Amino acid sequence: PARPYLLMVGTLEPRKNHAVALHALARLKAAGLPHRLVIAGGRGWLFEPIRRLVDELGLADDVIFGGYVPAADLPALYTGAACVLLPSLYEGFGFPVLEAMACAAPVVCSNVSSLPEVAGDAALLVDPHDPVALADAVALVLTQPALADAMRALGPPQAACFRWESCAAETAALYHAVAADGP
Repeated sequence: PARPYLLMVGTLEPRKNHAVALHALARLKAAGLPHRLVIAGGRGWLFEPIRRLVDELGLADDVIFGGYVPAADLPALYTGAACVLLPSLYEGFGFPVLEAMACAAPVVCSNVSSLPEVAGDAALLVDPHDPVALADAVALVLTQPALADAMRALGPPQAACFRWESCAAETAALYHAVAADGP
C-alpha cells in the first residue's frame, strides 16, 4: 500500500511557512513516521529555496509538489490525508482549515493570526516558528487514533459555523438587534 500522506494546501510562498513543515517532516521521518507531504498549490515567489530545502533535508522521495489543484478535486485530497498542516505565519482567514475540517480531516495549524478562531477546539495549534512543536503535534495525530477520530468528529461542526448561511443569519440578527434599540 502507498504511504499515508500529510497535506498542505495553498500557494507556495513564505507566509505559508513550508520550511517549518519540511523540518517537521524530517523529524517525523527520523522518528519512524514515514509519511509523504503533498503540497497542493501553485508556485509562488521564493519557490526555489523550498525546493532546495527538500533536497538538503533528504526528503526528495517524501515531498510531492502537486501544483494547483481545482477546488472540485480538493475534497478527495483532504479526505485521504492523515493530517492537514497549515503552519502559516499569518492568514487573512484560513480557508484550508475549514475545507479540511468539512472533509473530516485532522488539522494541525498555527496558533497565530485568524487560525485559532477559525479552528476552534477542532484542531491542534502550534507555534509556527517551532518545527519540533509541529512535528510533535502531527505525531500525536498519527499515533493516537482516538485523538485523530475525535478531531475528525469535531471538524465538520466547526466548519459549519463558518458557512455563508450562518454568517448571513448572524449578520441579519445583529442588524435586527441594532434596529430594535432605536436611534
